[in-house]
Amino acid sequence: MPTPRPWIVTPHGPIEEIDENLWGVVSPVPAFPKGTGMDRRMSIVKLSDGRLVFHNAVPLDDATLAKVAAWGKPAILIVPMHLHAMDARAFREKLGVVVYTSKATVDKVREIVEVAGTLEDMPADPALRCEPLAGTRFGEAAWVVQSGPRAGLLFCDAIHNSRPGTGFNAFMFKIMGFTGPDVRTPPFFKLRAVTDKPALKRDILRLADTPGLAHIVPSHGHVVSAEPASVLRAAANKYL
Repeated sequence: MPTPRPWIVTPHGPIEEIDENLWGVVSPVPAFPKGTGMDRRMSIVKLSDGRLVFHNAVPLDDATLAKVAAWGKPAILIVPMHLHAMDARAFREKLGVVVYTSKATVDKVREIVEVAGTLEDMPADPALRCEPLAGTRFGEAAWVVQSGPRAGLLFCDAIHNSRPGTGFNAFMFKIMGFTGPDVRTPPFFKLRAVTDKPALKRDILRLADTPGLAHIVPSHGHVVSAEPASVLRAAANKYL
């Protein structure tokens, strides 16, 4: 269980403007040693009414936070599951967002931060749709972000796209399969968090057929905007 942190800004990159209503910010994972090659991404989705939904919580410096607040009103934080809740309490307290999390881990997340409901309770909006992933122990979901005719797919841990870092820590994370040359489902994730690999594979292959798919946006690793459907199918067929 992660320990809740106060609002601590870990050095992060600039805002990534992935699509017209989809932004991202990448930062090191606070609990990880240096050099692993594995960062974390907070995705930010602008709903049709101008409110903002954050997928994962990453504290931001004042200038970046001001840019986000000028773009839309912070409203909702999605905590995919308890292992991604380290900064959720500070995020809620500072921005006044309401928190939703998976049904499988809601009790654990409530030990860290006040929770308004599960992912199924989130208000419906044309810009954002929850797609539960079968066969996952912690109730992971993918999220479809609709940007006009284009769609982006947000993933938590089921899909990674991190490149190896440098040094011994990089070697260990590569051996564990968290980093590598391609989009992947890490072996450690499968061991710890997957209860039915064929079911998860079916869902990921189904999501590869999302109409207008333009981006794969993992919580760990690079965004894929070149042939994302083919990349996602290749990852599912190779690693699941």
